[in-house]
Amino acid sequence: MVTQRKNGMLIATLTVMALMLAACTSSGNDDTQSVATGVTTVSPSETGGPEIHTFTVIGDPALDGSYVITMELLDGYEGDDVVFGSDGGQGISMWAVGNVYGDPCHSNSTLLDPPIDSSVDGLVAGLASQKGHPATTPTDVEVDGYAGTYVEMTVPPGIKVADCDHGEFRTWVDPTDPIEGTRNLEVGQRDLLWIVDVDGDRLVIDAALGPKTTKQDRADRIHMVRSIQIEPV
Repeated sequence: MVTQRKNGMLIATLTVMALMLAACTSSGNDDTQSVATGVTTVSPSETGGPEIHTFTVIGDPALDGSYVITMELLDGYEGDDVVFGSDGGQGISMWAVGNVYGDPCHSNSTLLDPPIDSSVDGLVAGLASQKGHPATTPTDVEVDGYAGTYVEMTVPPGIKVADCDHGEFRTWVDPTDPIEGTRNLEVGQRDLLWIVDVDGDRLVIDAALGPKTTKQDRADRIHMVRSIQIEPV
């Protein structure tokens, strides 16, 4: 997963405590449908509980400082604005998305006009319309009681990123700047996207998988997303 944040903008801030998880090295993907049914939450104990990553999502005025978003952090994950694992820079990030490109490989001229609307369905439809960026069938999902849609998207291995505009495969932009804050993807990357409505504001949770991602890595990321809690300030 490659991210690009400019002008001092951040997606998340990190707070850390402790948790250990046994590792498994098997490879492959588990059933997509098992991801999209019933996301549960985990309440860490005050003492001896799991390590917690605290996200403060910015880029959307209503989400900026209005909610505390926490996630159980498994052993082997660390980072600042993005939580990274050990599989070649892949991990979990949270986004406020303003618009998408019609063709991620040709971002100079394909930013959707008119832009997508601010709903979950608006973003899902925009992503589904992208050229050369295959998506799975959208599925209803909940994250900590907030309804949304789950979809997986893959950057085709045949894409030559070096031949794309700016040498990047760009998916979306944040709502505050149509140029800065772009989302860049690596060849072969698969993104598990939970797109949820938080009291009328759209939040995108992205768990990214790459060529070095194992089946256990995938399961760990799904577990962490399922542990997310979203609380108004």
